[in-house]
Amino acid sequence: MEEELRKQAVQRHLAGESPKAVYTSLDRSKKWFFKWLNRYQSGATDWYKEHSRAPLKRPSELSIVDKEIIVSTRNRLDSSPFAQIGVSAIKWELHKLGLPFRSDSTINRTLKREGLVKKNEIFPQRGRVPVLYRSPVLQQHPSDGSCWPPLHQE
Repeated sequence: MEEELRKQAVQRHLAGESPKAVYTSLDRSKKWFFKWLNRYQSGATDWYKEHSRAPLKRPSELSIVDKEIIVSTRNRLDSSPFAQIGVSAIKWELHKLGLPFRSDSTINRTLKREGLVKKNEIFPQRGRVPVLYRSPVLQQHPSDGSCWPPLHQE
């Protein structure tokens, strides 16, 4: 439907009708008309078809080489005993090699996608604070410290 309308607009213009008369009668904008007229004049055989608006390359996407450098650096650090394996250690190693810095989130995202993020089983992250410690009764105490027993007996 839309493709036929584009062809019709260009054909009417080529037949001698003014551009304003064409796009107003089709209830389209001036920009729309000249976009399709320019595409027709480009000489492409499929000028009337819609082009994809998706970017050709995602700006946040890492190249395969950069991804391999991050992963190999992490694996090399992981193989040495007592070495730090976090983002700051990886950035430091990349700096020592003279490679450009990547953001912390980019390195973390790459490690996560490659399955290299380890859970800390020795010190697991804490859950929520128990209700007992959030109780307003326990948070009330005198500000002068009189609730504590004296340290020195006189």
